[in-house]
Amino acid sequence: MRVSQIARDEQAFQQPVDEQALRAALQRELSKQQVTSVTELPSGMFNNAYRVSTDRGAYALKIAPVAGAEVFYNERFLMQRERAMATSLTSCSALVPRYLSFFTVDDREAFLQPWVEGELWHEISGTLSDAENDRLWRQLGEFARRLHSCSGSGFGYPGPFSQHDRWSAFIADNVAGMAEDSRRLNVMTRDIEVYQRHIEAFAETLNQVSTPKLLHGDLWPRNVIVRRSEGSISIVAVIDGERAFWGDPLSDWVLLLYGVPQAFWEGYGENLLNDACPVRSVVYRGMYALLNILETVRFAESPAAPRQRLAAVNHELNNLS
Repeated sequence: MRVSQIARDEQAFQQPVDEQALRAALQRELSKQQVTSVTELPSGMFNNAYRVSTDRGAYALKIAPVAGAEVFYNERFLMQRERAMATSLTSCSALVPRYLSFFTVDDREAFLQPWVEGELWHEISGTLSDAENDRLWRQLGEFARRLHSCSGSGFGYPGPFSQHDRWSAFIADNVAGMAEDSRRLNVMTRDIEVYQRHIEAFAETLNQVSTPKLLHGDLWPRNVIVRRSEGSISIVAVIDGERAFWGDPLSDWVLLLYGVPQAFWEGYGENLLNDACPVRSVVYRGMYALLNILETVRFAESPAAPRQRLAAVNHELNNLS
């Protein structure tokens, strides 16, 4: 078995996996196959991802960060959460690759999926025509619609998190967790405290969301595998469902902030932004501004821009109150 891992700085968030433990885990999980090579992939910014080749085919392997890695509140238990959501995700759409097994590698959680041949959309989008990209956006809109047609019994992240009976309770809990992160990381500001008070004031409006819908949580071209064939192009898989949760479709950051084109909404069947409740939209933008403030610590960036966005959110919420 040939193992190839990416060399990383000791301070990097992603760290190599113990090679001996990796070999032992794969020999156990794929005991009826001969593993020929394990190659780490440069894609991804949270888990370590690998292509595992055997005498019977290939697999995608994902391994969680090391214990003690600096994760934010909304990133806790991501691998466990993906395991909890696996059945919901795969039953709602055949584009989500099935999960073959969950296990550990040197105390780091991991899972295997079938390898899907294709290309990551974001890596080739610049080489595609406008018509080809629009085709993919329509298909992604159709995928999102299928997921959002699936309902859950509670709001928020799946186990081991506790789910909530009210949407506002999840939003308040999620923001409180990230606010605590901001204190721990020394990026707490008065605007974060003001924003938390706004959430309490608008709880009744947030609770107009009465049915928890299935959200992918990271639905953008970086997590979409496409395949070109006979002059056409199609989505063949949507991956990285670890951030999936139950809630308001409008709160998925990609729909709200990424700027999906009209082709996406054509595939979806309606544009959620056209009739969006202004309070909910602004609250969600504030939640992601807070997350972006935390991310500046991880990526050693200036927090000025997300702080300005959060201040603008507070100003908008003041005007809406």
